[in-house]
Amino acid sequence: MFDLGNTLVKTWIPEVTYQKVLASLGINKSVEEIKEAISMTEEEFKKSNYRSMYGKADYVEYWEKWDSLVLKNLRIFDECFAKEILKRWFDYADCVTYPDTKETLARLKQMDLKLGLISTAYEEDITAILKRANLEKGFFDITVGANTIKKEKPHPDVFRYALRKLKVKPEETLFVGDHIDNDYKGARAVGIHALLIQRESRSLDNITDFKRISSLEEIYKFMV
Repeated sequence: MFDLGNTLVKTWIPEVTYQKVLASLGINKSVEEIKEAISMTEEEFKKSNYRSMYGKADYVEYWEKWDSLVLKNLRIFDECFAKEILKRWFDYADCVTYPDTKETLARLKQMDLKLGLISTAYEEDITAILKRANLEKGFFDITVGANTIKKEKPHPDVFRYALRKLKVKPEETLFVGDHIDNDYKGARAVGIHALLIQRESRSLDNITDFKRISSLEEIYKFMV
């Protein structure tokens, strides 16, 4: 099983994508302004406890509320823009499949292995990311998002749900992801074997207690 963002697909930088979408609407804001507005929105969502509704709230409702607050923090008060940002996001969001992704997934399928995808993204976003990255959803026997069971990684129920659907045991399963808590520790907590993938410049050199790889091509040496 795999994580999605920064494991199989390199995803967007939020403030850069926001800038592109706003520009398409005739609004010019700097990356620095947008980054600060996003940071303020994250803090406000946490304080209001609305962040806890992620995966539980309707997809459109959650993201329109988020975008409305980002716009407010940018001192843009036209509510119609929030709807437009959601509609236009994946026209401008960079989603690039890593060079080793398709070949690895194809080889694993040829080995007659079951493949699963577990992401912290909403199911709707997973579908859009895979389409934007030109990565076939058919590679995966199951995809699990934040709204699939209304819980997100590293909650153990997320991993257990995937195991049940795939009809496999934890000790028969390997999970690959880039996040220590959500991916590696989350999988290990339910008895799943785990690998922490280090992509590009995201240095994990000071971490020694985890099984690590720098490319998906390395996973085969951990498979029995």
